[in-house]
Amino acid sequence: MTQAAHTTAAPEARASLLLRKAEGSYAFPALDGIANQFARSLRDLIRALGAPLVQVERAAASHMSFADWCGSIAPGIHWRYHAPPLKGPVLLGAGRGLVLQLVDIFYGGKGQLAGDREDLTDAEERFAARIGRDMGRQLAVAWRGTMGIEPELDCVTCDPAKLAAVRANDELLVQRFTLRGAPFDGQTIVCAYPLAALRGIAGAEPVPEIDDHPATDPVWAAKLDGTLRGVRLPVRSVLARPEISLTKLLSLQVGDIIPLTISRHVPITIAGRNFAVGSIGEANGNAAILIDRIERGSDHE
Repeated sequence: MTQAAHTTAAPEARASLLLRKAEGSYAFPALDGIANQFARSLRDLIRALGAPLVQVERAAASHMSFADWCGSIAPGIHWRYHAPPLKGPVLLGAGRGLVLQLVDIFYGGKGQLAGDREDLTDAEERFAARIGRDMGRQLAVAWRGTMGIEPELDCVTCDPAKLAAVRANDELLVQRFTLRGAPFDGQTIVCAYPLAALRGIAGAEPVPEIDDHPATDPVWAAKLDGTLRGVRLPVRSVLARPEISLTKLLSLQVGDIIPLTISRHVPITIAGRNFAVGSIGEANGNAAILIDRIERGSDHE
């Protein structure tokens, strides 16, 4: 009986760690300890990447809208995590220059950048995803003493519009971590939790859940699917690509013949993208191509 009572009370004890009502608003005192642990983890992570003297300072938590949060780190890079039992995403953001500096140091440079760029290279995108996964694991460790969450990285983007998880005017609880020490001095990493998600796990009054994947009108989706299936796409096959010299090209006259060598297997493209390889033949008295193999690769992803 005593054990059963303890089990029932555990969720309430957990909620009290996460939430208290203060002057008509919400405060989350347990997040201070989580932020302290996460700051230490960020310091260790960045030191391990090749900056052994860096320090991390944590600022007091603040509230701001999602739109303001995105603007505060522009141009930036954003990481979104699915982290149940939070009923909404966890967001991390940093200046794009910080990621470029970390990539440069990781590959043996000194973190000195000639200038910022709008687009990341493939190597930089892979590094951004890697450090995002590492930070997700550090978040899980920071939360462990308060509540078990397992943040799973599901989006890395330089365009905050692609996060598609919260609305522009939704309020976030924001924790800012500032790096100290060359070459990162003044660079920041910002962690944001939607207030609705925090209130949801703390057992406050019912709030609408934030869906990581916004609902779609099924009627609209069916109409869109039907419309797309009716779109006509150009299908082409190149039978031959003869090459002749410029001298011969300039000397061509009406009646001259250009010899062609037609391969048994020819490429088939749809809307300019490689789709298949086929064999030339005949069907019902018409020239035709038999599909031998469907191509696989980036054109079909």
